[in-house]
Amino acid sequence: MKTINFAIDLGTTNSLVAKYDNGKIKIFNNPLGLKQTLPSCIAFRGNRIVIGDKALDYLEKDAENVCMLFKRKMGTQDTYFVPSLDKEMQPIELSSLVLKELKNFLPDDEVVNSVVITIPAAFDTIQSNATKKAGYLAGFKEVVLLQEPIAACLAFANTSNTEVKEKEHWIVYDFGGGTFDVALVEVDERELKVVDHQGDNYLGGADFDNLIVKNLIVPFIEEKTGQSDLWKSLKSKSSTHKGLYFELLKKAEEAKKELSNFEETEIELDFSINDVDLYDHLIVKREVFENLILSNVENTVTIIKDIIKDNQLLNSDIKRVILIGGTTYIPLIKKSITNAIGVEVNSSIDPTSAVVEGAAYYAGSKPSELKEDEIVEEEETKEEAIIDSKFFYEQNTRDAEELITAKFSGVDIDNYRIIRKDGGYDSGVKGLKNNSFSEFVPLLEGRLNQFKVQLLNSALEVLKVIDPLSINHGSYSVNGQPLPNDICMEVDDLDASATRLERIFAKGSILPLKKKIYKTASKTILKKSKSNLAINVIEGRSNGLPSSGLSIGYIEIFGEDLEDDLIKGTDIEIELEISESRELKINVFLQSCDQEFENVFSESERSISVNKINTEINTVLSDVEAVIKTANANENFEYSNKLESIRVGLIEIQIEASMINDDDISDTKFQLDDRKRKLIQDFDDLTRNEIVAKEIEEYNDTKADLEYHLNQNENERYKTKYQRIIQNEKEVINSLDRYLIRSKIKELEDLFNAIIQSSDENFISYYLGLKLYDNFTNKRKAEKLFDQGDKALEQKDYKVIRHVVYGLSALVHENDRHQRKDFNDNSKTGLN
Repeated sequence: MKTINFAIDLGTTNSLVAKYDNGKIKIFNNPLGLKQTLPSCIAFRGNRIVIGDKALDYLEKDAENVCMLFKRKMGTQDTYFVPSLDKEMQPIELSSLVLKELKNFLPDDEVVNSVVITIPAAFDTIQSNATKKAGYLAGFKEVVLLQEPIAACLAFANTSNTEVKEKEHWIVYDFGGGTFDVALVEVDERELKVVDHQGDNYLGGADFDNLIVKNLIVPFIEEKTGQSDLWKSLKSKSSTHKGLYFELLKKAEEAKKELSNFEETEIELDFSINDVDLYDHLIVKREVFENLILSNVENTVTIIKDIIKDNQLLNSDIKRVILIGGTTYIPLIKKSITNAIGVEVNSSIDPTSAVVEGAAYYAGSKPSELKEDEIVEEEETKEEAIIDSKFFYEQNTRDAEELITAKFSGVDIDNYRIIRKDGGYDSGVKGLKNNSFSEFVPLLEGRLNQFKVQLLNSALEVLKVIDPLSINHGSYSVNGQPLPNDICMEVDDLDASATRLERIFAKGSILPLKKKIYKTASKTILKKSKSNLAINVIEGRSNGLPSSGLSIGYIEIFGEDLEDDLIKGTDIEIELEISESRELKINVFLQSCDQEFENVFSESERSISVNKINTEINTVLSDVEAVIKTANANENFEYSNKLESIRVGLIEIQIEASMINDDDISDTKFQLDDRKRKLIQDFDDLTRNEIVAKEIEEYNDTKADLEYHLNQNENERYKTKYQRIIQNEKEVINSLDRYLIRSKIKELEDLFNAIIQSSDENFISYYLGLKLYDNFTNKRKAEKLFDQGDKALEQKDYKVIRHVVYGLSALVHENDRHQRKDFNDNSKTGLN
């Protein structure tokens, strides 16, 4: 069983490649310059493509033909126009070129078909699929993705000689050139598990470079040359100053690195702009730089606090904070984390290479699924043996011995023999039981142990040899990769006359995942009609609005596709499968039509435009302002102030968006879109909490009314049903899921109505309540019914009271009956 062994850290600013080799990690150097890191920068020079340090050199000479920071645009439709090629280049294409160049770091005799490529933990499914696509485009036949915090943890655990005797919690703080992640990791004596994570795909060291250019260098240039509006001009694709923008970014990056070691640095400026020559220098002090980035750093520390709080932990429960990513060299970061949470901040591993080292450890334990690469060697045999085998064992362990279990099928096998390939262990020939065996094998400490297994017949002739089985001693293993967000399905909520999200896989579930669910059709779809059934799988928060998530899989089945009518209420079987690299497979079976529909989704692009950002903000702003108006009318000013800050934040985003163009070459619009989504989520949280509070209040009121009537009723059947309804009350209320709470209210109301209708006398309270109502659609008719009701009360004729209540209820104004709003078939998904 061959393992993948090779790993690549595909970074925003720098990339590396490494190999796992017999328990050791080898990071390969660039044959040109012998540096381990390859700048993720590409220059196009006529028919030549230059990648890495030399490409950076062309920023000053020919910036229009240089592409960089494209990892931040993975999964988007943004492209980079290359004049020398006269074509647009996609981020996927550019990333594949970096991956191909990293292959050149390897010796000529290394053939790499399989590789582990790292991604930020906060990458969504589309960004992940884009990365995987780049790997295949680079020529790899098998690409496995690994989240960067997991890789960093493996690097730290396997190189720091840290001894963990009891379960500990670590924080991985990953601040790279283009992305930021915080992961909460649970560690025991042999395994790592990512419990939770939060991050920002548009925050990194490159943003600090931009802050230096925008706030320090550009004002200095404008002052010295008399230029104006230079910042906006620099970032435009059509700008004649594009080369200057990248040149200034490079100078800013150098200054940032200098300020990590010194209290001040000097930025030399020597260029011509709009026919004005500038030769000067700018002194930047560390204090000024730290003030520029302080709010961003504080935001990252807040994320650490939030992730600790969200998981019901205290700061004291965190054993250590592990720093990785080049941006963590900035002294302010370590100081801010230490001051804020008082936890040991560990920077002992190289923040630049930690991710690729950990990924290589993972690759060394990850079996390749390429059939052509599976090593199943057959020694000379007396007959052609066809034998199927399944092996089960821990590929990483810290124990002195490990259990290997195997099961075989095929020709008659009587015996087996396990030999450690260094010659230090031989099990001898042993008999199989039921074509299987379980054997503890001793391990050499701190190295890769390889075994071969011989399968023999009764005459002790070798039928087949399985070679090798690899077990790495002393290394930590990973308890799978967690799902970064909930995976949900959009379904119809007929009671609410709207669609809602139903969680299929919870955030943190270990990939790969597979589940079969059963739904019923909420509408009838006639064959050959234009009606449709929509299977919409969404990545996002399960308690959020369907429109707030990211659609990652959509199957639309029209009546024209059906061989028979799909009748409302019939069963629909849906199977969902998500691979370790987040490819989604959906299989839909319509039992009544005896038809199956299947699709595999690996979407790798989405578009973001300034107009789209403004449109979505305008849509939400009207709702925000309406809620603020209601809150002020109710003198709920604290709530109103929170909403007002969201409103202001959305307007600020609109203002910033109006100042950039769709051809803006920076990441500004992606950052604005990210801020927009977070503010809308905050609004959703605030309003949802208010709605949930009202639902809980209604639940308690309904429950109290029901309990009163239960005490008046001697029927034990109702009391038993009541206890069954409220038995999971605590879990439902604590879920803060309005749909679950609403369903409980409906169950209580149904039981309440059943009790009321079981006795005419119970309608008295209904009747007395209706006497307080004065908005009947036909007041004359209502008065006649009240006359009948009053007489019936005097005569204790409760059957008449029942009919009077029915008559009065029909006269209640529609708006006061809490009728459902219109929810026509065109608005429905078709799933219930």
